[in-house]
Amino acid sequence: IFIFSSIIFSISTKSFSEENKNLLWQTSAGNNYSERFFFGDQINKYNIKNLSKLWTFNSGSTSKYNTVQSPPIFIGDQLLLVTLSGELISISPDNGELQWKKKLEAPLGRRGFIYHKSSKPENQGIYIASGKNVVQLNKKGEIKNYFSTGISLVQPFLDENKLYVATLKEGIKAFNLKDKKKVWSTSLQKNNVNARVWSGFSFDKETDSLFVVTSNPGGIIGEKRSGDDFSASLISIDTNTGKIKWQYKHIVNDVWDFDLISNPIILKNLELTKDKKIVDCVIALSKTGDIIMVNIETGLPIFGNSYLDVLVPESDMKNVYTPTTQKLYLKPEKFSTIEIDLDKDFKHLEKNNLDFVKNKLRHSKSGFYIPTSTNHDVVLYGVHGGAEWPGATIYRDINNINLIIPSNNTPWILRIHFQDKKFLNIINNKYFNKIISYMISTRNFFRDLFRNDKKQEYISSDKNSLVKNKSYKILSSKSIDTSFKNRSNINDFYPSSKKMMIADIIYKFLPGTFNNKTYSKNCASCHGNARQGRFDHETKGDNFYPSLVGITKSKKWSAVDSYEKVVKIHSLNNIHLDLQRDKYIDMISYFDKYDENLFKKDLIKKEGFWQILLDKNGLPATKPPWGKITNINLKNGNKIWEIPFGQRKINNKDYIDGDQNFGGVISTKSKIIFANGNPDPKAYAYNVEDGKKIWETDLPYSGSAPPMAFRYKGCDVIVFTSTGGRFVGYQKNGDTTIAYKLKNCNFN
Repeated sequence: IFIFSSIIFSISTKSFSEENKNLLWQTSAGNNYSERFFFGDQINKYNIKNLSKLWTFNSGSTSKYNTVQSPPIFIGDQLLLVTLSGELISISPDNGELQWKKKLEAPLGRRGFIYHKSSKPENQGIYIASGKNVVQLNKKGEIKNYFSTGISLVQPFLDENKLYVATLKEGIKAFNLKDKKKVWSTSLQKNNVNARVWSGFSFDKETDSLFVVTSNPGGIIGEKRSGDDFSASLISIDTNTGKIKWQYKHIVNDVWDFDLISNPIILKNLELTKDKKIVDCVIALSKTGDIIMVNIETGLPIFGNSYLDVLVPESDMKNVYTPTTQKLYLKPEKFSTIEIDLDKDFKHLEKNNLDFVKNKLRHSKSGFYIPTSTNHDVVLYGVHGGAEWPGATIYRDINNINLIIPSNNTPWILRIHFQDKKFLNIINNKYFNKIISYMISTRNFFRDLFRNDKKQEYISSDKNSLVKNKSYKILSSKSIDTSFKNRSNINDFYPSSKKMMIADIIYKFLPGTFNNKTYSKNCASCHGNARQGRFDHETKGDNFYPSLVGITKSKKWSAVDSYEKVVKIHSLNNIHLDLQRDKYIDMISYFDKYDENLFKKDLIKKEGFWQILLDKNGLPATKPPWGKITNINLKNGNKIWEIPFGQRKINNKDYIDGDQNFGGVISTKSKIIFANGNPDPKAYAYNVEDGKKIWETDLPYSGSAPPMAFRYKGCDVIVFTSTGGRFVGYQKNGDTTIAYKLKNCNFN
């Protein structure tokens, strides 16, 4: 029986790469198949209580608006990681001490990089996307080659002869490793839509296939798009020719920002429960909670009746095509949804809080793929997932093949409003933007000139050679407070919107600018001189002052078409409207005529954006959990279990179970899931079989990338990237990488 079981296990695991079999982690997703599975079994549910901190490394590099999203890789004698400022760092797996550092161009290995083992010594090395290139370095940090690829945010892949790169905007490319020349290039542009690849890329050498998932087609308005393009798709590409083998289209004309997300997962030798058929497949995840599971050769779903085509509303906007149907997935089971129930999902709120939220929802519709419109807002789940870029992990043993997915369940409002083209022309003017760029760079120069943090010492390689001087100082930890206080000053703009403030001032002096004294005195300070409105970016908060341009020309006018309604709206937002009825009526009448002229002269343009939907206390407005981990049986597509992931502290003693997460998960041979990424800065371990939490630890900052693991000198080591979060709810950003091992395991 033991021999038979060993043979079966050998067959069932033959799809795992040699890197994992050797207990290394030489690509950021674990292997070319992006399984994020670690073959180590030393840490189990019985001894995990003895897991303790091995070392902590601080890079000294952090950002207020960004985090490190690439897990480290392990190449046998060193751990490699990246910083936001473009440094590739080597640290000792023994003690976390810095070995060498190489300054490269940012973005650097944004969501992953790779170490390539090759029979040809000249092709071996670290391959990492840097700026508009992929750079090859040796294990000492010495640069060996540059490949001019264009910007890439995902890890590259290699075989013995070629380098494969998924660029952000220039499609997929292959390069000859010998002469560095481009072999082929495959564009993902079609019918005026350029599908971007920003989160997902995987490689199957056996079938000579590359797999990418693509972004939404761009923006939530969707004008002049046919729906026939490469956006929101899982695509297979032939590594020999660059030709597209097949395309699986998830959403037609995505006007909701529902990208397909994360590295496609390649799964070999899957035996389906129903008909005992063995298949090779590729899996793509979505922000909508759908699992796309298709045959690796044909791109067709492996489950019969995997989805239904469901009738959906069509767009009411001119020049916007939305189809009559979208896909409703049945198999595998969905792990999240996009639909918010306007009656049930807010019932947990107290009356004054519910009134506050309902006021925000005064223009809103919710449902299955409700198109965006100037006549209504769309409220939904999914802008930040469902699944997000960290993706999922595959757990596989003799009897089980499971997909374990962290997901988000936070509410969002999608809005489209009108803007005065004259105001937008200021913002888009190239000379105006050059002036703004100069002002920002000058400010940054003087800020850096007088900064008092020059005492931090960074060790870098000298002329591409290994730093041999080991008498350096440990880099000091660096953190930035990014905490959110609800309804803070709306004028505290996200940096990219600083120019909006200047454009707002310029607009007052343009010929033809409206001149209504009532508005300028009572309303312009909030809604802007161009009536453009203002809103917080998703990194900042939920402040929102709507655009008043063309307001009387849309159906949204019905919610604000009287003086009494407008007074009530302001009151619910704690704003005293010091404006008499007759003055208000005269002002609206003036705007109505003014906008009629703008529409007549084609001086109106639509603008679309989204915002997190928060309640009066600054919490996601819908009922929790706001984050989950789900375990799916891939043999039959059924959900095994689902648990809230993380906690949100709402006062000094109370917690809400299940919070947003942007960290990720890995699984191990010993049936453990390691997870991180919630605003509450912790790392957790769960039992694969039932989802029960079996371990947790505090991190200095929130986990910002999936964990990784490796075996070194006889000990299994688990590593967390702890640099904080980018969005509302996270408290501070930092610069830490932390390793754990069992206390009683000593390095040989």
